[in-house]
Amino acid sequence: MMFNASKDWFKRKFAAWLAKRQPAATEVELTQSVIYILPSRFGWWFVFLIALLYLMGTNYQNNLILLLSFMLLSLLMVTMLLAFLNMHQLKLSVKQDARCFAPELAQLPLALSSKSCQMLHIGLRGQRQRQLVESLSQQHRFALALPTLSRGYYPLPRLELSSTFPLGLFRCWSYPALTSAIWVYPEAIEQIHANTERLAEQASKQTTPHALLEPDDVKSYQAGDSPKRILWRKLASTPEQPVVRSYSGEASPLPHWIKIPALQGAALESVLSHACFQLLALEQQGHSYGLQTQSVTLAPAKGALHLERCLQELALC
Repeated sequence: MMFNASKDWFKRKFAAWLAKRQPAATEVELTQSVIYILPSRFGWWFVFLIALLYLMGTNYQNNLILLLSFMLLSLLMVTMLLAFLNMHQLKLSVKQDARCFAPELAQLPLALSSKSCQMLHIGLRGQRQRQLVESLSQQHRFALALPTLSRGYYPLPRLELSSTFPLGLFRCWSYPALTSAIWVYPEAIEQIHANTERLAEQASKQTTPHALLEPDDVKSYQAGDSPKRILWRKLASTPEQPVVRSYSGEASPLPHWIKIPALQGAALESVLSHACFQLLALEQQGHSYGLQTQSVTLAPAKGALHLERCLQELALC
């Protein structure tokens, strides 16, 4: 019990120290103040071998063994320098938030740039899953796969960049923090095709029939115009210039409203999944739609930005 309390206290202190030393930013450059380096497990055995050879050389007064220990020590120092330079001045930036539909994996678009970086491992701090970038020169686009989360909004955790290049004797790492987030939208349930067809029928019914409108102008025929609008009398006199009736009073389809009732638990998740599918279907069909939740009302509109705003509100419900 005391050990767990001490461990939690140390984690909080270390997180506060990291937040002060490496604050979150949209673009991070790795410098000597935020790069940490220690021998790897293999590196510690290599250090033990050097110490053993040195003791044997001094004990038996063998210059060849001493020379070998000094050569291995020089190799260790050069490897440490190369491991540091491999990650030095590496730049990491994020352009947009990670977005996905539950339970898919979110993809965080990252931009990496470096003069020369080899065998770079990228992942979230505290998790074992890593993705490998074997060779990095100049600018490189990279999509980091994030673990599956439930519906909602999550600030992006600290990343962990590490490498054991070139010989695996040293592990060089850093904990950059990026000002980004993870949006997990509700799962779009595809069991509402009938509802989608009904929405399309309602959209067609909400337009004013042309029979109830009076034509107030004529215009030249264009590909796609209905043959019912063609003025056949004028076509008979001037067949090379067909014209059609124009209705200025034509009504556009009325916008659709998607309302989220006050529910909880599995019932709420089911409603959100159906609403998510309806939003995607209406956007694909080009209809205007609005969203009304218990806390927010979004006016009817359409387009990618409006769809994203609606999906974010569903994620926050």
